[in-house]
Amino acid sequence: MPDHYCPDCDVEMEATTATAEGVGDLYIETEREDGILKRLGVESQTPLTALLCPECGLTRFYADIPE
Repeated sequence: MPDHYCPDCDVEMEATTATAEGVGDLYIETEREDGILKRLGVESQTPLTALLCPECGLTRFYADIPE
């Protein structure tokens, strides 16, 4: 995954783990007939990567979209 920088602090965000109790990996459901995700080639369940700003705590999720 390319480097991502916090839009507020301009420091490199760090990979982190986001979990929900009783749930394994996080992913997005993308089962759609049409729409932007289908046009991007995103499958029905796409894994998410969580990144955290070590300065302010901003957390962002990124879908692992194949190129």
